[in-house]
Formats: sequence, structure tokens, C-alpha cells
Amino acid sequence: MKRVHKRIFIILVAIVVTVASSIFLSSFQAGPVNEQVFPKTQQEIAPETETPQDGAVIDHPLPEDPILTNGPWASAHFLMDEYACDCAGYCDGWPADMDPELLEKIEALRCYFNRPIIITSGVRCERRNAEVGGIENSWHLSGHAADLYCPGVPCDEVAWVARELGLGVIEYPDQQFDHCEIWH
Repeated sequence: MKRVHKRIFIILVAIVVTVASSIFLSSFQAGPVNEQVFPKTQQEIAPETETPQDGAVIDHPLPEDPILTNGPWASAHFLMDEYACDCAGYCDGWPADMDPELLEKIEALRCYFNRPIIITSGVRCERRNAEVGGIENSWHLSGHAADLYCPGVPCDEVAWVARELGLGVIEYPDQQFDHCEIWH
């Protein structure tokens, strides 16, 4: 009897994997979304921002630029470009390499919530770090830190999970993001 149950389970898992793979692959073949079907503008979609109450969640709008899926991947859900320095051209975007352990733990954070994690700052050049008020020896300068948030999830909850995953965390509740870092 156990063999029958085991075979049924294996067949069901194979069917689920096949269906999920088919859906995933067909989404890449579908091509661009027809704008006439979804006529809303970014302005209509973006929520209004306001000062949060204690424990409140600010639903940050997603980046205005279209989400790109080409380029080298840092992990299953993040492009390397999401971690690049966002200066006004002072550097080539990569004054330092990102720490692979940090990338792995941020991917684990994303998988825990099963929701997008938005990286607002990854590696920084010294000039950009000074512009944003970063400390002189910031972990951002060496690719060991990233600022992030998870839309719809309180930043203190994101911080708690990040700490459980072994990240150092500085919380910025007024701005609703967390600074996550790897200490080396």
C-alpha cells in the first residue's frame, strides 16, 4: 500500500512541476503587455505617501522604470543592476563587488516573504555615499550592505527576519526601510 501512495505522490509532484514550468515558460513567450488592456498610468497606480504611525506600513510605490529582466542575475529574484551604485556617473556603478553572502541572504529574505524586496541602495562610490549622508566607513562602500524594503510588510518585521537569517540590521522606521549588512 505504501508503494501505491508513494507512486501517486511522485506522479502528483511531477504534474505540479510540469504545469508550473509550462506557465512560467509561457509567460516569457507571451511578449509585451498590450497597453490598451491595462490603460492605467503609473500615477494612477502609485499610492499616496504619508507619515506612518507606529507599526504602520507605507506601501512604497514600485520603481517608475519598467522592471528589466535582462542582464546578469545576482540570485534567483535579483539582477546585479539592482545593487549597482546609483550615482550620477561618478563611477562605473561598481566601485566594489557585492558580497556573495549578502546576496544569498537577501535572496533568502525575499523567499521568506514570497514578495518582492526593493533594493534602494547597494554598493556606493565614496562620492555617492557622501551625498546620501552615509558614514565614512560605510559597509556600502565595500559591497557588504544594502538598503531595502518589502512593500506591504512592516520594516520591523523585515528587520526581524533579516536578523534571523544572520544579517546585521539598522532600522529606519521613519523612512520605512532597513539597512542590512554582512560583517567581515
